[in-house]
Amino acid sequence: MNILSWNIQAAKGVDEVISVERIAHTIQDMGGGEVICCQEVLQEFESDGSVLTDQVAELASYFPDHCVHFGPAIDRLIDGKRLRFGNIALSSLPVLSLAMHTLPQPAHPGSACMARQGIEMVVESSIGQPIRIISTHLEFFASKQRKAQVNYLRSTCRNAVDRFINPARQATNAGLYSTAPETLDTILCGDLNLTPDSIEYAELNGGENRLLHDAWNELYPNEEHAPTCGIFDSEQWPAGPHCRDFFFVTAAILPKLKQLKVNTETNASDHQPLRLSIS
Repeated sequence: MNILSWNIQAAKGVDEVISVERIAHTIQDMGGGEVICCQEVLQEFESDGSVLTDQVAELASYFPDHCVHFGPAIDRLIDGKRLRFGNIALSSLPVLSLAMHTLPQPAHPGSACMARQGIEMVVESSIGQPIRIISTHLEFFASKQRKAQVNYLRSTCRNAVDRFINPARQATNAGLYSTAPETLDTILCGDLNLTPDSIEYAELNGGENRLLHDAWNELYPNEEHAPTCGIFDSEQWPAGPHCRDFFFVTAAILPKLKQLKVNTETNASDHQPLRLSIS
């Protein structure tokens, strides 16, 4: 089973060309994935509702065997236009349950910031048991917000484990009160806007009662993280090539990890696509 994650920067490449087609072809050339998670996806509408840009529909058209779920972190009227901007998850596997998370945004005076969101899917996996996949994009400038978002995601993953271990009572003919499918297998991916030497990374990849593990470190313990941004865009990333995009997994996933590949050749976005293989 393969999961791909990519911050596509609203399909704008380092060459300033906006091309959803190039994004889709790059994903296809990497082998795609049963689940494809993209961050920074844009919809733009005129005030009368006419479509100016619909990258959700465009991306979906290249993957007709996948269902698409869009989670706009931003849905606002800006300069007379309705803008929606956020994350999508495309799945060729049955989606057993779906949740949209509005990530915390505590006040951070004096700092630029943007609303953030996460998509949580439990899919009927191709390796025998359900898998929870959470795709997200964390705050860049406001460190207080990013820390709160890391804590929120850790709590989300911890609560999922607790619900699996301590299941709710299943009522007879429960209907909407029927229990959602639970699993110990969780994958958290996306542009987390943190680096391997940051405090937030340490909180995700360790801490008391460790819950999440960096898949790269588990697969390649003697190698530095492959860069996921700054390879081609020195203007946005003056620090040069480094890693900000990750796959974190729960312990139940560790024996299933096979490969994590970063495409460092494409300049179709300021970030690079990552593809995790498990079996």
